[in-house]
Amino acid sequence: MNELGKISITANGKTYQLVEGSVIPDFLQTLNLAPKRVAIEHNRNALTPAEMLEQTLNDGDNLEIVKVVAGG
Repeated sequence: MNELGKISITANGKTYQLVEGSVIPDFLQTLNLAPKRVAIEHNRNALTPAEMLEQTLNDGDNLEIVKVVAGG
């Protein structure tokens, strides 16, 4: 059981404790990742950049985060 006001999510196979009501950009900030530099799969559904900015995280959510790299 989680502490009151806390949720547990899994991102890339690792468990994290977050404040209830956190959105994906909040979580990315804790990882020092810019939302414009990643692609996100939330509970097996790929998110558009706009969806990613608004998606509230819930207890038990699963994220897959892929860094976007440009190059030639």
